Amino acid sequence: MDATLQTFLGNKPSMETPKAEPQPAYTQEQQEKASEVVQEQSGETVQEQADETPHVNRRISGKQRRASLEEYKEEFLRVPSIEDRKPVFLSRSTRDALDRIVRMFGERRMSMSGLVENIARQHLATYGEDIEAWRKL
Repeated sequence: MDATLQTFLGNKPSMETPKAEPQPAYTQEQQEKASEVVQEQSGETVQEQADETPHVNRRISGKQRRASLEEYKEEFLRVPSIEDRKPVFLSRSTRDALDRIVRMFGERRMSMSGLVENIARQHLATYGEDIEAWRKL
């Protein structure tokens, strides 16, 4: 910035040139993660094929999104029967995110506790056998 502009903005012009701070070098893994985030935000997914050339899948249609929403609702937003309740503690950000999902997509009697119950049941159904095998290691 030239001295006139700095004076106008209320900054005193300095005679020294600011030194650029050294930036950390990114590892290959960090660069890959960053590119995945950019691709996810653009709505496109890139799948690596065996020959290491990326293949771009196009966006999902509205009809497919509605079908996947219905699958999600069927799996996680059913009102469960919870007996012998116990408190579970969640961070504020997690609680707010789950509460938002329940308010947007849940039925009238659905609660955040019901969503957490359904998520835990699905997790146990998916990994129950593995957990038992790991326990015996």
